[in-house]
Amino acid sequence: MAPIRPNPTLSNDLISEILVRVPVKSLLQFQLVSKTWLFLIKDRSFVKAQLRRAIATETDETLIMTRYTYMTDTENATLKFSVLDVDSRQIVADLKYPYTQGESRQVAPASAIIGSVNGIVCVIFHKNLSEHSFYLWNPATRQSRAVPGCALSTSRAMGFGYDPVDDDYKIVSVVSGPSLPTEVYSAKRNVWRKVPNEDFMIGINDGFIQGYFNVSVNGFLFDVEEDGMMVFDLNTEVLNCAIKLPPAVAAAIAAADAAAVNVLISYAARPKTRIIEYNKSIAVITLWANALYDDWTDHRRFNKAINMWKLEDDSCLRGGGVEASWTLMFSIDLPTRPAHLFDGYFSNGDLVLLIAYDDYRWIWCNASKKEAKVVRVDMADHRYTHYLHRYTESLVSLAGFKQIGWN
Repeated sequence: MAPIRPNPTLSNDLISEILVRVPVKSLLQFQLVSKTWLFLIKDRSFVKAQLRRAIATETDETLIMTRYTYMTDTENATLKFSVLDVDSRQIVADLKYPYTQGESRQVAPASAIIGSVNGIVCVIFHKNLSEHSFYLWNPATRQSRAVPGCALSTSRAMGFGYDPVDDDYKIVSVVSGPSLPTEVYSAKRNVWRKVPNEDFMIGINDGFIQGYFNVSVNGFLFDVEEDGMMVFDLNTEVLNCAIKLPPAVAAAIAAADAAAVNVLISYAARPKTRIIEYNKSIAVITLWANALYDDWTDHRRFNKAINMWKLEDDSCLRGGGVEASWTLMFSIDLPTRPAHLFDGYFSNGDLVLLIAYDDYRWIWCNASKKEAKVVRVDMADHRYTHYLHRYTESLVSLAGFKQIGWN
């Protein structure tokens, strides 16, 4: 009789190397296998390793968005937080709200996603013009926590991002006004801090802003303001509005303002611009309209193109008077008359655009072939899309997180 061979035993390091490649949903189930696996998967170094690999490989290209469903005879339009798979162009999940059922009576349409980074999503609920509540939320693990109220109450620009220096997640709220006062919420400290006015670096801005920062990259928040960028350093907590956009964009804005016969045409003629993440840095995408004078009534005379510039050196983001240097990557003609550029996202050589026209449309731009086409995105009972963000599933958990309960 042959001797019984012992079952092979894998080292913890090898098990970790295998598990780090497993989807988050499966990892959550594998925590039940044994105490050893539970401790391994919850270990801080494993959580960071899983996140690094998910970001580096970009195997699951997904976007998280706020979208509204169609109104019916019996129901009003409802808001959903949804996950879109980029490759299949389909909604793969509609998510529960980031709070326990019964914890909030907030009406859904008054909600918005401020930002998404490392699998953590920041959501704001507007109670009224002066009252707001925030949640930090990991949809993959179904954990969240409420954020203490913010003291600022006037019109503002908001953003959410990750400070890699302090390993902290921060919400930024900028108030419109002459000095643009800013409050910053630190998830690590669980407090809001008012940034002193002397920290503020203002250049081209007249002090009036409103909306949300476009994107968070490498510890900075980015937004477009007039012919420049509004950049917030999440570590030093300094706001900088002195960085110029590509000269061609600034020239087009100036030409539109000078030639327009009224405010409405001036707005339509301006290039619609967004800041997006590109190869771990940033780029500017611009939708050209140029509808001046009689062009306003002749749709055939619209310039229909999307341009993209990349930032060559990020040293300008840190102040010190360093000029921004931009390189034009491509210009692509669009197959439809453009209107408002709502959002953009660069992935695997393709630029994905969401624009608002008579309805909301998705445009796929192939950067290498310089081609663009309108595509259909499968979203049942869809009315329109709002607040689009890159989303990576992760195991990241913040202090104070608790499981969301929905019966």
